[in-house]
Amino acid sequence: MRLETAQLRLHAAICDGMPDPVPALLDRVERLPGLHRVALGRNLTGSWGAGDYTLDLQFKPYSPGAQANAAGLAAALDGIATVDHVAYRAIADGMRAPQLRDGTWRTLMFRVRPDAPPWQVHALEQDLLRMPAYMPAIRNWRLARVLWPGTWTHVWQQEFASADDLLGEYLMHPFHWGRVDRWFDPEFPEWTVEAICHAFCPLATSLIASHNHKEESAS
Repeated sequence: MRLETAQLRLHAAICDGMPDPVPALLDRVERLPGLHRVALGRNLTGSWGAGDYTLDLQFKPYSPGAQANAAGLAAALDGIATVDHVAYRAIADGMRAPQLRDGTWRTLMFRVRPDAPPWQVHALEQDLLRMPAYMPAIRNWRLARVLWPGTWTHVWQQEFASADDLLGEYLMHPFHWGRVDRWFDPEFPEWTVEAICHAFCPLATSLIASHNHKEESAS
């Protein structure tokens, strides 16, 4: 199962009152060969370093090669001002609320420093995966590594019942500031992450549960 996500930034004229591009955009994207599921959400106020929309794609295991899909996606997104796109593979995930509906989808794409030693990257990944144990508001989660070199190296995603849970418990939790933040702060000796893109948007139904269910059915 191949997973992809993208940050889409619209042209200013569209944001300033031109017709809503979402229906036409979804129509083009849904025609991509091998696509199993697509989700497109308008990013909420408080997103940082992100686009106007978060796009998530899930392809069937037997879908065509990555280059063909990348070309098709580029054509489908023609007219979008900028596209920040990655394909990734999950290294760990978890679910507490597979039936979650009308929640909030958070995507953090980040890049570790090229000279960061492997043990340091591994320690960062483990600390991120420890967060749900301290934060029950994280209903479902997934940590992934980006498949091809580019702007980002990792994708860290969470599902919440509401944006308040993300902006409250998650971002303000002592474990976040006392343990995880050191990997992201250049003033700490453990500094590992040199760039981030933080986006969150409405979520109709759990994407993580859908992805896991499809993988289990295909195995």
